[in-house]
Amino acid sequence: MPALVLSDVLTAAPPGSDDCLRAAQHLMEAGFIRWDAVQNALHVSVEARAMLGDGLHDGVTVSRLIGLIGGSDAPRIQALWREALARRHATVEAEFSVSLFGGSVRHLRGVALCEYAADGSLAHALIGLQDVSAQGAVLQALSDSEARLEEAQELAQVGCWEWDYVRQQARFSAQALRMLRRPHDWAPDMQDVLALVPEDQRDWVVGLYKDAFANKTEILRYEVRHVEEDGTRELHTVARIGYSPKGQPRRLLASVQDITELKSYRRQLHSLSFFDPLTELPNRALFVDRLSQALIDASWHQQQLGTLLLDLDRFKDINDSLGHRAGDDLLKQAAQRLRQVLREYDTIARLGGDEFAVVLPDVRHPTDLGSIASKVINAFKAPFTISAQEVFVTVSIGGALYPTDAKDANQLLQHADAALYHAKGQGRNNFQFYSSDLTAQASARLTMESELHKALERHELELHYQPKFDLASGRLVGAEALMRWNHPERGLVPPMQFIPLAEDTGLIVPMGAWALRAACVAAADWNSRSSDPLKIAVNLSARQFPGGELVQTVREALSAANCQPQWLELEITESLLLDGHDEICGVLEELSQLGITIAIDDFGTGYSALSYLTRFPVQILKIDRAFIKELPSDRGNAEQLVKAIVSLGQSLNMALVAEGVETQAQADYLSGLGCEVVQGFLFGKPVSRSSFEQWVRAS
Repeated sequence: MPALVLSDVLTAAPPGSDDCLRAAQHLMEAGFIRWDAVQNALHVSVEARAMLGDGLHDGVTVSRLIGLIGGSDAPRIQALWREALARRHATVEAEFSVSLFGGSVRHLRGVALCEYAADGSLAHALIGLQDVSAQGAVLQALSDSEARLEEAQELAQVGCWEWDYVRQQARFSAQALRMLRRPHDWAPDMQDVLALVPEDQRDWVVGLYKDAFANKTEILRYEVRHVEEDGTRELHTVARIGYSPKGQPRRLLASVQDITELKSYRRQLHSLSFFDPLTELPNRALFVDRLSQALIDASWHQQQLGTLLLDLDRFKDINDSLGHRAGDDLLKQAAQRLRQVLREYDTIARLGGDEFAVVLPDVRHPTDLGSIASKVINAFKAPFTISAQEVFVTVSIGGALYPTDAKDANQLLQHADAALYHAKGQGRNNFQFYSSDLTAQASARLTMESELHKALERHELELHYQPKFDLASGRLVGAEALMRWNHPERGLVPPMQFIPLAEDTGLIVPMGAWALRAACVAAADWNSRSSDPLKIAVNLSARQFPGGELVQTVREALSAANCQPQWLELEITESLLLDGHDEICGVLEELSQLGITIAIDDFGTGYSALSYLTRFPVQILKIDRAFIKELPSDRGNAEQLVKAIVSLGQSLNMALVAEGVETQAQADYLSGLGCEVVQGFLFGKPVSRSSFEQWVRAS
């Protein structure tokens, strides 16, 4: 409580007026001490006793009262009291601390009203006490709160300022001054405040305020850009304007925030939303938007528009064999090649994975679409350098035209996708136009894919077995397990219809695991009843190698069927060995160490893997039926190729199996070359497990 108010109250209540004292106590929450100097006695009110603690009683001397004052304050209070008595001050004011029982401290404010005797000595004194501990705590809390607010403003890059239109004065927070790069003692006038806005934006901001004043707008928001030597800063201001009853602006309170980083994050978010971060090409969302806009322009100008969809051939093989970082590098290089061969006004996008798309506005003739696609295919003929080695990657392309093939963006993309799938089916590395027949094919493929997902759980898959015979003895030595899909409505679906689909969708992995289990069960059953061991061959897909689960899958299949590893043969394709990846080699080594035989299927038709035959644990070469069907031939090409393969296998101490043997002449020729094992229609077609039992019993 202010000293002046307390003094007035006490002056109005002469010593001895107990009623007035009680009234003052009630109003001010104060305690009082009356000291009678003649009797040297203290009379302490209940409130004062509570403030000073139980150590103060009626009859205690003044020295005892001063003794209650904290050690640091006592000398100061004693000096003040002596000076007051010496000069006969009527009023003495002071703040001090008292130490209470238990170690707690209380902060008090005291006002003493003194009366003196004729000889100048102190006759009476009335001391009013007020506990200011709470007031100090409030002030400290307020100070702490202001400090926290200032710290929060600094962390949030937010400052505040105000302008008093009546006094024509401004007040800025410390953070606002730092943000606006002004000194802490800055005292601006209106022109100085206006100068905070960069000159090139000042008229615009002044116009905003004029419009706000005219319309009595209370909230105003705007952003200004500060271009400075250390970079560009963007500040966002929210101003609240208070008006007088007459509608004149009276007070403006504003917050200012540095949104430079926020703007940067927004730009990054926009980039992530509409651009592929890896290739920096537009993503699917932006591509569809640009395609839709291009279709509007084409319709307005009555022009044709083309769309291309592209897939990188063998991308998954490279990604799996060389790693995802190598795959990312390939995608970036592929994007760069597309930029080089396409026009500046064409839109190139990465839709996801290894799939790219192109919008070609103003296509004058359908053949132009084919010409551009040919340029893209030619651009991919040169090798890519990935992980310090050269890799050859081709591209498959499908194209569709507006308005011939489709009228809107979604339909145009669907038709281009159908053409792309057709291009893959034609052997990849080519371009195909859309045709209406492709829509039916795509629909049929989608239906088959849905049904294939259910084939496993509905037990619609089965294995057929084609026997293998030793040419010299005619003895049954094994069989190749071939997957069949016994559809409840279609009947037996040809493998060429569903195996490529299973490869594309990844279903080949669970289907391959099922085939391994079924083949091991059959091998264990037949070998339990045969004196000569039969080896059952199962084809592996490249999709089964990544992930490190293949070896465990084979182990579990052998264990569950109680099948010996030497009864199982695993067939892989030449293309799997092309990259010679350590992971593939490691898997094959583990399988070979289990005692399982590894064979290369369709040898000689794929990529040349001759240099890798000694590196991989391969025991069998299977001569492709494409060579066998030409035997015996007068032209000599097929004969020379087969002779070379047989000679190679013998030199490497590998067994040889000829596929697709259909005539006795072919069998005799192969026998003459030294080929040991054959399979084909001459010896037996693929049959169900129950039908294969006849050969097992006969053997």
